Amino acid sequence: MESYPSQGASDYGLAVGSNSPSRVGDENDELQQQEDQHDEQQQEIDSEDTWAVVGSFFEGKGLVSQQVESFNDFASYKLQEIIDAHPPIEIRPSPQYRPEEDVELDVRYRLKFGQLSLNRPAAQEKEGMQKNLWPQESRTRNLTYSSSLFVSIEQTTYKIDPITNEEIVEERHSYERVCLGRLPIMLKSFYCWTHDIAAEQLPDVGECSYDQGGYFIINGSEKVLVAQERMASNFVYVFKKAQPSKFSWVAEVRSQMQGNQATSGFAIKKRTMTGDTGRGKGAGQLVAALPYIRTDIPIAILFRALGCVSDLDILLRVAYDTRDEQLCALLKPSLEEGFEFHTQEACLDFIGKRGPTVGAQRESRLQYARELLRKEVLPHVGTEPGCEGKKAYFVGYMVHRLLLAELGRINQDDRDHFGKKRLDLSGPLMAASFGTLFRKLVKDVTRILQRQIDHGKTFDVAGAVRSASPITQGLQYQLATGNWGRDREGKVVRTGVSQVLNRLTFSSALSHLRRLNTPLGREGKMAKPRQLHNTHWGMICPAETPEGQAVGLVKNLALMAKISVGAPTKNIRDFLEDWGLDGLDEISPESIKDRCKVFINGDWAGCFDEAETLCNTLKEIRRKGHIRNDTSIVRDIINREVKIFTDAGRAMRPLYVVDSDTGQLRIRKADVDKVRSMVGTSEKGAGWNHLMSCGVIEYIDCEEEETSMVAMFHKDLSEKGKSIPYTHCEIHPSLILGVCASIIPFPDHNQSPRNVYQSAMGKQAMGVYTTNFNLRLDTLAHLLYYPQKPLVCTRAMEHLKFRELPAGINTIVAILCYSGYNQEDSLIMNRNSIDRGLFRSLFCRTYCAEEKQQGSMIVEGFEQPNPETTSGMKRGDYSKLDTDGLVEPGSRVLGDDVIVGKTSPNFDDNDPLAPPGAEANLSKTKKDCSLCLRSSESGVVDTVMLSVNSKGSRFVKVKVRSVRIPQTGDKFASRHGQKGTIGITYRQEDMPFTEDGVVPDLLMNPHAVPSRMTIGHLVECLLGKTAAIIGGEGDATPFNDYTVSWIAGELHRLGFERHGNERLYHGHTGLHMPSLIFIGPTYYQRLKHMVDDKIHARARGPVAALTRQPMEGKSREGGLRFGEMERDCMISHGAARMLKERLFDQSDAYRIHCCDICGTMCVADLQRLAFECKLCGNSNKISQVYIPYACKLLLQELTSMCIYPKLVLQVA
Repeated sequence: MESYPSQGASDYGLAVGSNSPSRVGDENDELQQQEDQHDEQQQEIDSEDTWAVVGSFFEGKGLVSQQVESFNDFASYKLQEIIDAHPPIEIRPSPQYRPEEDVELDVRYRLKFGQLSLNRPAAQEKEGMQKNLWPQESRTRNLTYSSSLFVSIEQTTYKIDPITNEEIVEERHSYERVCLGRLPIMLKSFYCWTHDIAAEQLPDVGECSYDQGGYFIINGSEKVLVAQERMASNFVYVFKKAQPSKFSWVAEVRSQMQGNQATSGFAIKKRTMTGDTGRGKGAGQLVAALPYIRTDIPIAILFRALGCVSDLDILLRVAYDTRDEQLCALLKPSLEEGFEFHTQEACLDFIGKRGPTVGAQRESRLQYARELLRKEVLPHVGTEPGCEGKKAYFVGYMVHRLLLAELGRINQDDRDHFGKKRLDLSGPLMAASFGTLFRKLVKDVTRILQRQIDHGKTFDVAGAVRSASPITQGLQYQLATGNWGRDREGKVVRTGVSQVLNRLTFSSALSHLRRLNTPLGREGKMAKPRQLHNTHWGMICPAETPEGQAVGLVKNLALMAKISVGAPTKNIRDFLEDWGLDGLDEISPESIKDRCKVFINGDWAGCFDEAETLCNTLKEIRRKGHIRNDTSIVRDIINREVKIFTDAGRAMRPLYVVDSDTGQLRIRKADVDKVRSMVGTSEKGAGWNHLMSCGVIEYIDCEEEETSMVAMFHKDLSEKGKSIPYTHCEIHPSLILGVCASIIPFPDHNQSPRNVYQSAMGKQAMGVYTTNFNLRLDTLAHLLYYPQKPLVCTRAMEHLKFRELPAGINTIVAILCYSGYNQEDSLIMNRNSIDRGLFRSLFCRTYCAEEKQQGSMIVEGFEQPNPETTSGMKRGDYSKLDTDGLVEPGSRVLGDDVIVGKTSPNFDDNDPLAPPGAEANLSKTKKDCSLCLRSSESGVVDTVMLSVNSKGSRFVKVKVRSVRIPQTGDKFASRHGQKGTIGITYRQEDMPFTEDGVVPDLLMNPHAVPSRMTIGHLVECLLGKTAAIIGGEGDATPFNDYTVSWIAGELHRLGFERHGNERLYHGHTGLHMPSLIFIGPTYYQRLKHMVDDKIHARARGPVAALTRQPMEGKSREGGLRFGEMERDCMISHGAARMLKERLFDQSDAYRIHCCDICGTMCVADLQRLAFECKLCGNSNKISQVYIPYACKLLLQELTSMCIYPKLVLQVA
C-alpha cells in the first residue's frame, strides 16, 4: 500500500525535464554528476527525512528505554556503590564475666563487603537444583523472575598490642560469592535472558516479538514501577509566604549528597515586618531553620558559627556589593540581632544549646554544633573538614536570592516548573529500597556474629548473612504490594509505586510503562499542580491524563522524551578547573559581583569571567561526545550564572541543532541517507548514535530549553524578512503527544477534552494485546476476532506497532437519525455485519487453584470428590471433572460448574494432627474445597496447566474462553472520544443503503458532533473514504501541511461528492431520503464494557449472616439497593405499602416476643407455649411483634452497652 496523501507533484515521482540528449564519454558530465551528488547531499532535509530520523530513534531506544536504562544503571553501578559506601563491620568480643568461658578480649574482627556479582535469572527447584528461568515460565508457574546476588567478604583479624594499643594484622580471610539474596530482574534489561535475542527468535522462547520489556515478574504477575515525580534537590527555591504568617519570604533547599538517598532540609526565612519599628521580633530579621535544631537560628549567628565573624564579611557574602544600599538596609535588622554573639565559639554554643541534648557540657555542645554544621547543614556543598567557608558562601547566596526577590528584582520561583522536577524511575527506587534493606542486613549480621563470638562459637559469616533479615523478601514484598519504603514508625511512605501491568491492549501496556505519578494527596483541590505547564511542552503528553480525582497528577511521557540516568560530575569539574575556574576558596568576596557564578548540580563550584565562551565550548564538546549527551548547560544572563546539571531524573528531548553562523539546520540529506543505510544492517541504534556523534541533534532539558530559541518547523528558519536567532528546531511538533494520543487521527482538529477522553478509552479497546496470547494465562484477556489496521494512520503509529497489533475495525459509518434508536449517544448496528464477524471477540478468564500445605504436610489434594465421603459439596455440576479432579480442555462449562475438584481431610476430635478449630464429622472423612466457575459466566475450557510453584506444591491454572458477540448495550467508540452503546441492531434489509448498494455497519446520531466539536472525526471519515477508493493509507499526523479542501478535491477527482455526502435510500420504504447523508469508513473500537458483565438481577438469594439482609454486589448474587431517594419517591407517590413489602417483608422480617410492662425482649418456648420476661418476671402480659432483624440486632447491641431500649407497644 502506498502512503497517502503525499506532499506534492515531486513526491509522486513525476520526472520534470528529464529528456536531455546524452553525451557519451564527456568528462565534464562526470564532474557535473559528482557536483550534483554533492549538492544533493548538502540539501536541506524534507519531512520524509525527518521521519527517518524519528524511526532511527525508536529503533535504537524503543519506547520504554527510560525504564530499562535506569535499571541497567542500578544493577551495573548503583548496587556496587551502595555496598562500597557502607563502612566495614567491626566486632570486638565483650567481656562475659564467666570463669568457664574465657574469651580473648584483645582481638578485633573487621569485615568489608567487596565485589558484587549478579547471575542471569535462575530458579531454585524443590530438589535443590538450579535451572535457568525464562520469563514465560515465570509467568506460567507464578515464579519471580530474579537472579542471585553474590558478594565477596574480606575478613581481617587484628590483635591489639596491650602496651602501644596498636592494631596488628593477624590473619586475612576472604569469603567468595556469599549469597546476599535474590534481585528481581527487569525484562529486556542487561541481565535478562531476552536482552540480546533477535526479535525473530523471541517467539521460540515464548515471548512476544513486539514486547518492550521494562517490567518485572513477581509471583507470576507483571509489575511496573511507575516513575515518581519529586522536587529537585540542591535547588534554591524562593517563595513568598501567604499572609498572615510569621514569615514573609522563605528560601529553601533540599540538600542531597551525591550518591546518597537521604535529603536534609535547610531554609532561610524572613520574619514579617509588623507595625512597630522597634527591635522586637517583627523588624524583618532573617533566620535559618537547621536540621535537628528546635528553634530558628538568627542568620548572623549562623554566619559567625561558619567562620564569617565580622559584619563586613557577612555583608560581602550576601550583597557582594556594599554600595547596594537597598540590600544592605534589608540586612541591618538581622546583623543587629546577632550583635551580642561576636565570637565563633559563642555562636556555636548558641546553636549547640538548642540541639536535642539538654544539659551537656559546653565542650560537647561546641563539638555537636561543629559536627552538625559540617555533616547535616548543606551536605551537598561538602562534608569534609574545612568546608565551612564554602557553606558560608552558599548561605550568603541563598540570602542574596531571597532579598533580591523581596526587592522585586527577580521573580519568586515557580513550584510547577518541570525543570525543577525530577522523576525517580526503577533505578533510584530500587536503589533506595536495596540500600535500606542492605543496611538492615548488615545490622543483623553484626548482631549474629557478635553473639557467636561472645558465646565462643566459630565464626560463620555465610550462615549469618543467610539467617539475617532477608533482602529477597523485602524487595519482593515492595514490588508485589507497591508499598515503597517505611519511615521510623513503620508507616508506609508511598503506596501504589508498583502496579500490575495493564495488558488490555498493546498501547495500554506501552502507556503504562511510560506513566508518571505525582505523590500529592488526591483529595486536595489544588488546581496549580494539575494544570498543564508551559515547560511540559515536548516532555509530557498534553492529552493523556485520567479524568476524575487524579487529573493532572498522573501524567504520561511524550513520545521522544527520555529521562536522564545521571552521571558523576568529576570530569566536568576537572575540565572547568583546567579552563581556569576559580574555586570559592580562591576568590575574594569583593570580586564576585563582576564575575559569573558556576553551579554544578546546585553546588556552587566557583566563579568564571567569560560565561559565553564557557557555555559555547561546553556545548560544542557535548556535541562531539567528550562529555555525556544528557548533561545540561544553562546560562542565566540576568543573574550572571551558569548552571550545569548531570543528575538523574531530568526529562529531556532531542532537537535539531541550528548552525549559529548559517542559520540553517546542521543535519543534511547525507546524514539521513547514512542513517537509512544503517537500518537493519548494523547494531541497534547505530543510526541515532551516528546523528548524536555528528552533533546535528542534541538532548535538551526544560532548564536549557528556557535559554534556547526553538523553531517549530524547518520552513521557519528560511522565512524571508525575519531574522530570529534560532538555536534549535523541533524534529516534528506531533511528537509532543504520548502513546495513546498518537493514535488519534487529526487531534489538532478536535476540542481538547475529546482527545483526553480518547486517550483514556484507547486503553480499554479490544485488540491483540500481544502475539503470544495463546501461551499466556492472564487473569483476564480480551481478543478481537478480526482486527484491522486503520485506513487513516498517523506517522507515529509505525513505532507504536499499532498496525501490527491493532485494536479496532474500519466500519462504514453513516451519520443520520434513523428510527430514533440512536438517541443520546446510542448506535444502530447492522445485524448481518455482526453475523459476518464484525466486532466479535473472545473473552478469556484464568482460574487458579493450589494444594495448600501446612509445614511439610499437604493438607489439600486434587481429586474428584466422592459424595459418600465428602462433606460440604458445592451445588454445581461435578460431572465435567476427570479422574484426576481437573476439567478436560475443550469441555463446555456453565455457571457454577466445578472446574477443579479439591478436598481436604476432615479431622475427628481426638486427632493430634488436627489443626485448631477443625470440626469433627466422623462419617465423612473429607471436606470439599473445589473451585467453581463464576455463576454469571459460561464458556469452553481452553487450557489446563498443572505445575509446581515456588513452594513446591502442585497448582493448576484453568483458562476458560467465551465468545462475545456485539449486542444491545455493548460500548463502542471512535478515536475521537465519541463513545456510544448499541441501541438496536437492524438486519441489513432494514438499514439504509447508497446508490451503489453500500449498507453502513453503524448509524451514528448527528447530534453527537456539533456541541462536541470533534471535527477530526469527520475529517477522518473523509480521508478514509478517499484512501479506501484509491487503495492507500491516509496520513492524519497532526500539524500537517495539507488541508480539508485538498482532501475534498481528491475525493471529487475520484467522482464522489466532495464533502463525502451521498444519497441514501430508506431501508423500510425504499424511498430516497430527503437529505444527503455523510457516509464513509471510520475506525471504531470495541471497549471492554459489555452488557453481559454488568447485567444483574435477583429474585432470591444469599443473605448476610449478621443482618440477614440480602448480600451486595453481582459476584455474590446480591440484591439491588433500594436507597433513601428511591424511598422518598415511593412515599411521595403514595405507595407506602409497597415500601413495607420491599424493605421489610421481602428483606429481613423477624418475629420477637416483647414484654408489655418493661418493653424488653422475652424468652419464648413455642412448643410448650411458655413465655417469660427475664427482667421483670412477667409471664402473661407478652406480645408478639414483627420487626426487621437489623432492628433486633441494634436493640441487642444497645443492651450489651448498658443502654436500655424500651419497646412501647400499641394495638394496631
